[in-house]
Amino acid sequence: MNQAARVFASMVRRAPLVLVAVTVCLAAGLAFGIPRLKFRTGQDTLLDPSSKISLDNARFQRQFGGDPMLILFEAQNGADIGQLFTAGNRDVMNRLANGIEATGGFKTVLSPITVLQFEQVQIQQQMVQQPVKLASDQQAAEAAARADSAARGESTAQQDAAAGAARQRVTDEFNAKYGADANRFLSVGDQSLDNPKYVQFLIFGADGKPRPDLAGIFPDGRHALMVARLNGNLSIDQESRTAAQVKDGMSAYRFDGMTALASGSPLLIKEINDKMRSALFVMAGLAVGIMVVVLSSIFRARWRLLSLPAVLVGCVAAFGLMGFLNLPLTMVTISGLPILIGLGVDFAIQVHSRIEEETNATDSAEAGLERTFLRLGPALALAGAAACIGFIVLHLSRVPMVRDFGSMLAVGAVIVFVSSIVLMSGTLFVRERKRIGPKSAPHARFEVERLVGGITARTVGKLLPIALAGALIATVGLFVSRRIPTQMDPEKFVPSNSSVLVDLHRVRDVAGTTSEINLLVEAHNGKHVTDQDVLDWMIGLEESQRAKHPELRQSNSVASFTKSVTGAAPTTEAANATLAAAPAPLVDAVVNPDRTSADITFAISDAADLAQRKTITQDIISSSSPPPGVDVAPAGIAVVGTETVDAISSNRDLMSLVAVGAILILLLAVYRNPVKAVAPLLPVILALGASATFLYFAGVEYSPLTSISGPLIIAMGTEFNILLMSRYFEERANGLDPRHAMSTASLRIGRAIAASGLTVMGGFAVLALSDFPLLDNFGKVTALNIGLSLLSTLILLPPLLVWADEEHRFVALPGDVIAE
Repeated sequence: MNQAARVFASMVRRAPLVLVAVTVCLAAGLAFGIPRLKFRTGQDTLLDPSSKISLDNARFQRQFGGDPMLILFEAQNGADIGQLFTAGNRDVMNRLANGIEATGGFKTVLSPITVLQFEQVQIQQQMVQQPVKLASDQQAAEAAARADSAARGESTAQQDAAAGAARQRVTDEFNAKYGADANRFLSVGDQSLDNPKYVQFLIFGADGKPRPDLAGIFPDGRHALMVARLNGNLSIDQESRTAAQVKDGMSAYRFDGMTALASGSPLLIKEINDKMRSALFVMAGLAVGIMVVVLSSIFRARWRLLSLPAVLVGCVAAFGLMGFLNLPLTMVTISGLPILIGLGVDFAIQVHSRIEEETNATDSAEAGLERTFLRLGPALALAGAAACIGFIVLHLSRVPMVRDFGSMLAVGAVIVFVSSIVLMSGTLFVRERKRIGPKSAPHARFEVERLVGGITARTVGKLLPIALAGALIATVGLFVSRRIPTQMDPEKFVPSNSSVLVDLHRVRDVAGTTSEINLLVEAHNGKHVTDQDVLDWMIGLEESQRAKHPELRQSNSVASFTKSVTGAAPTTEAANATLAAAPAPLVDAVVNPDRTSADITFAISDAADLAQRKTITQDIISSSSPPPGVDVAPAGIAVVGTETVDAISSNRDLMSLVAVGAILILLLAVYRNPVKAVAPLLPVILALGASATFLYFAGVEYSPLTSISGPLIIAMGTEFNILLMSRYFEERANGLDPRHAMSTASLRIGRAIAASGLTVMGGFAVLALSDFPLLDNFGKVTALNIGLSLLSTLILLPPLLVWADEEHRFVALPGDVIAE
């Protein structure tokens, strides 16, 4: 490793400007890969495409479509929903439905007109069929009563009386159920939608409320819904564009006495997607501004801002290379920009600080450069390797976008590491070689050395109480970390005053719910979902689960749809007749064309969180017991959401454990001393535990961005510890006793570590200024984690190293990180 350091120093000495120019040119060339970066936003970023849930959901969406968009119609000025069906409004509504279909992004569009026209056909048939059924029921009741009377040995007169009573009972039941409607039907006059009285009859029952079978479209007397279901298996970008096209086009449709409001989860996802893309890049710019302030305030060096342009060149190269490598940007990976900026500034500050120190000590730019890389280079390379290990461990995640995040950070860290070191060393060497005059370093506005030295002075010699407190905090943190929930409700990712969220809540208040649980029912080996045993099973499952789970508001399937139309238990004959007569949007919502697949949809209260939805879904599946030859599986966006939460949370602790283990193996291989290998990791474990403890007791939830923060803390925290420990070894090898060596090491490298830690913290803390909760959570939690890593390095590592050294647990060697 020393030989490599010498070779690099020699290259910089011989041609510093050439190295800088080549690095900048390579970055410029790689920048052409940035336009190749693609945002991947489909389901395959959330779940492994080969998983059963992904495959089931993909089949479901191919047949039944994706998320619904809802258009809410509201009557104004005290009118009821009948106002929607004036001739002019019907024409506008038809044009709206046709316009939505013309986008090509929707599988079905279910208009209130379509539903009302189907209701019209059904009621007209009922008015014809009900008298026939009444006569049949009367005859059957008479015959049964007469037979029972005869069986009891009663006289003919008594048998006639029993038959008459049975006939009257059937008549009374019929009149109670249908009489009021029949009288209303006879009084409405013209049976067309141009007749307001007839429209009122179609929508409202005798009790003045919308008919129960229309509840999904007419939730109350003043509102109606148009349901436009997107094509299945669209990416978030495709859904967003299609939903926005509908939303933006609503202004072209004007209704008389009505308002129309487009809403739905696709618009919410669009807002999250758009805000994530724009806000993170804006926040990255603000983060650079914060770093300027921090560096100007506490970093004691000439050209103290030099690290920023060097790192930005590295970030351009890193993201360009990602484009050429086809590494996608996702909801998680776009957060890598501030991480790479912070990491690069960290590397650059260390090089900057050490070059100035060594140049001042030797009064020679050449000697200072060589001593920098002989002493700092191995430790910096080891710290960078440890950081990359922490990033690569993210590949253990079951979530594809987290694995992509790990790849992006590992590739980016290497590029930023190399480019920042080359640019910093080359530029500073040219400056130091030409510098004339006193070599004293400028003063910082805030002497951070005093703070670092004060912490070190107060902790050295007090290992026992610090270790006990640290062990307690780490134990509590590791225990409660599994209890910190991961927030995956998209509504929690946007500001509560978001217009999209306000509109969604408005629709929810009217409709009762905007969420659903879907079940994919598939028949095999010649069976059909309209077979009698399948229909009996469906209707039984729906009714039993609605009774068992109050969160389930209503349900829809080919069985319950048939029952709502016929008013009787579904039969194969009735189901086939209903499907043949029903409009295509209603049919396509419950069965596929060849009747081998069906959708059972449960509308679920939005008050039920993802954990409750998962529990209810699992209970439905476990108690479903479908007939032979029939399979049932959960599907839909709710299932994808709950499974993604599980996938993110399930091996969160495992990734941290593997990261610690892998870095421990690396340190053992390099140091060949267990104490030296373990020492840099103990403060990291303390930081992990302290972070989890604080978040748990503060009631802070993880988000998709922060739930995987463990390996990031380990990666960046280990770097701090390796650099401080390496400098301590160097000072010991220079002949200082353990305590003086630690004091000197803290003084000389502490300011660089503190500066780099605070710049990284500042870069993330600026995200907390966003009014976007997803970014706010990410900024606060990550800044907290970096701060705790820095504190644990300064509080635990100094007394630990001094104690181990005084107890002869290791031998300190000159600046080399290789063990004895």
